[in-house]
Amino acid sequence: MKKSKKNSKHNVRAQIPERCRVGFQRYTVVSGDTMKSIAKRFNVSLEFLIAENSHITDASKIYPGDVLCVPVQPQPGEGRVPSSCPEGYERYTVKKGDTVSKIAQSIGVPIDLIIANNPHIPDPAIIFPGDVLCVPIPLNFPCCTILKPINLITQNTFGSALVQRLSNGQHLIVITGVYLPDPGRLGNFDMYDGFVGIPGIGGYGFGLTPVPEEAGTWIGHITIQPLLSSGNQIYIIPGNSITGVSGKPILTGILCTS
Repeated sequence: MKKSKKNSKHNVRAQIPERCRVGFQRYTVVSGDTMKSIAKRFNVSLEFLIAENSHITDASKIYPGDVLCVPVQPQPGEGRVPSSCPEGYERYTVKKGDTVSKIAQSIGVPIDLIIANNPHIPDPAIIFPGDVLCVPIPLNFPCCTILKPINLITQNTFGSALVQRLSNGQHLIVITGVYLPDPGRLGNFDMYDGFVGIPGIGGYGFGLTPVPEEAGTWIGHITIQPLLSSGNQIYIIPGNSITGVSGKPILTGILCTS
């Protein structure tokens, strides 16, 4: 482990982080530095810099020799570009006057979804023309996707996922499975779940209900924030209602790709 250095003038040990996360570099404080001036130099907000450097006990008191984690800066004239974007996302080049909030509002998604899928932008409060963001490809509503079997055991099954945008802006997703085997045939299971995967968020799972009049047919729905976009992965998964344990997906589909 690296030893702490001592600041001789103030007779205190230099404040040094154990490590900086990916996309950040170490900066050693020099005479005349303040957190505010360093934040300005590295194009981040003061609040962001303080939050990123929790090892600094008092942000109003930093001394030469202290070490901060600061974002790696692009070369002059170069925008910050992601190495890749998640499935169902496309690249958007920031223009003058853009903010992450405005971009999220223009495509109708929560700002958190943009932030979560752009880790190369260390402080979402500060973006520049030429920066490139990953943004969700909007859905055309209503949107319906066929779910297909993953393995031979369930090769005669199929399903669908229907998504509609409600008047309040939220997304309603209805998942249906047809000719599903009794879940007990697949292991220690007594139910099926529908699941939609959302990049940067994880996803949402919800129970499906068997239709008494139609053996093997299960259906369920959930209403969520406007988080869904083209390319989200949909699954039907066997589960155990008592233990909460889930099995492997038996049906899958990709939401409304062209």
